[in-house]
Amino acid sequence: MKKLLLVAAICLFSSALFAQLSSPISLGIHGGVVSTKVDTDLSGIKESAENGMMLGAFARININKWYIQPELNYVKRKSSITQEVPVIGTVKADIETKSLDIPILLGYKLVKLPMFKLRAFAGPVASFNIDDKIKSTLDDAADADFKNAVWNGKVGAGVDVWKLTLDVDYEFGLTDVSSEFLKKNKMVNVTLGFRLF
Repeated sequence: MKKLLLVAAICLFSSALFAQLSSPISLGIHGGVVSTKVDTDLSGIKESAENGMMLGAFARININKWYIQPELNYVKRKSSITQEVPVIGTVKADIETKSLDIPILLGYKLVKLPMFKLRAFAGPVASFNIDDKIKSTLDDAADADFKNAVWNGKVGAGVDVWKLTLDVDYEFGLTDVSSEFLKKNKMVNVTLGFRLF
């Protein structure tokens, strides 16, 4: 009986010590769906949102109810534009870009329980272009002169249940994606993640 109490006391002391020494930094992976719509400055153009994808990793630095979350994400965005052209009819262009995105988010835990958290966050996103292409029904290869890097802003909310994270956010362009007719992106992102520790 004394040995059992001694083992229980050691376990309790070890758990308390581990909780005090545990790192405020956690790492995780996430992926999800990216719905993108791009603005243009051409008259008679109809912009449509298309679904792409995102895969990446994140770190979360916890400071009580606040946290800072840098991320490194590979993002494939898709969108389309259509225009009615006399004699020719409807002309459609499908736009696809691939980028490496680095968001730096500041978040606040609205609800903070041991197994459940409700969060709100916002921050800037640096987006570095890896590849881009436009396919048109009129001309198979069009050029929009995409920029190598652009800035976006992001605002959103998320929930954590155990080690699972679910985020929904709205991302908006702060700079134009192209020096031609394509302007700022508007995106809705839904991501599911898993905290490794």
